[in-house]
Amino acid sequence: MSHTLEYEYENELSIDSELICAACLNPFIKPTSTLCGHIFCLYCIKLWLEKDLSCPICRKVLIKNNLKLVTDQSLLKKLDQLQVQCTLCHQAHIKRKRFDYHIDNQCPKIIVSCSAADIKCSWKGQRIDLQSHEMNCSYCLNPKLAIHQVPKNKITPKFTNSHNLKIENLINRYPLYSKISLNNQYLNDNDISVVISLAIINKKCKILDLGHNQIVSQGIIQLAESLTNNTTLKMLSLHQNSLSEIGIQYLSTKLSLNNSALKWLDLESTDLNDNCAAYLAIMLKTNKSITGLWLSNNRIGYHGVEMLALALTYYNTTLKHLDLENNQGINDSCLNYLIDMLAQNRSLKEVYLNDCQLSMSSKTKLQTTVDTKQNFHLFL
Repeated sequence: MSHTLEYEYENELSIDSELICAACLNPFIKPTSTLCGHIFCLYCIKLWLEKDLSCPICRKVLIKNNLKLVTDQSLLKKLDQLQVQCTLCHQAHIKRKRFDYHIDNQCPKIIVSCSAADIKCSWKGQRIDLQSHEMNCSYCLNPKLAIHQVPKNKITPKFTNSHNLKIENLINRYPLYSKISLNNQYLNDNDISVVISLAIINKKCKILDLGHNQIVSQGIIQLAESLTNNTTLKMLSLHQNSLSEIGIQYLSTKLSLNNSALKWLDLESTDLNDNCAAYLAIMLKTNKSITGLWLSNNRIGYHGVEMLALALTYYNTTLKHLDLENNQGINDSCLNYLIDMLAQNRSLKEVYLNDCQLSMSSKTKLQTTVDTKQNFHLFL
């Protein structure tokens, strides 16, 4: 999805002329070459050819079928690295290649729907107001209401039965105490009770992969409940589900009680923001079982790093692996908290901070902080 109307270029006058489309006078979007060797935006040249079958520059005859998308990686990389500013929230220093991610996952001013939209919550508003809404939304807060409010024409009983049967057959193929993968099985919140019964309780799985599904709020709340006094599940992966804040809060609260054997928690690409990171930080203050926490490709920024770093600096003594890769809100403003965490924590063995917005100067300071640590790996 492209959001070109929602950003403007920084230092526009300094942009290399070889990156500029002669038709629109802006940097190329989907640069496309003609037989005569000139390059234009795909949209621009197609629009031009609707009225004139000649090259806008050299006037040679052109045929739409002969257009080719540019594959020159040098040119494409330069375009990807252009710095833009969001016109909605005015955040600056965003790489153009990351702007769609900013809009889809980070921008506080973009209009979003409630995470319970699939169960009839009609709320729409700015992302910055989403947490406040969901903390009071009856659809988010009441699991029973959520289940009963699923539209009848959304999933018929016949489909539900066949869907549950497919899940049951898939789980039953696994032996006891094994890794069970339900990755990309179109699971939603309403399926989780079946998963808990068959995979966690009956099969006593050690690893449960629920990645690439549509689990949002009630599903994660049910999973959190199932962890109480569970002694077999060691790793829970929820990567690439759009998890709600209330679900993360509930899960964090349950894990704070130290009555679960869970060691690894994978929350990569789950739309976590600073508030979610704060809930997890509170959990880390008391939790003694979690040794691996994967939080890459989310929306964690300064406040989230602050809370996590403080928990790991002064409280937690058991976490070994922390993955914060590709959180674009992590920048130089987070440096002091990160340095304190790396310098004072004694349990961490691996920390991933690559593909964040840290400058080379900050990376050098972080690397210097850990140079004397034994058996420690910092990924920048």
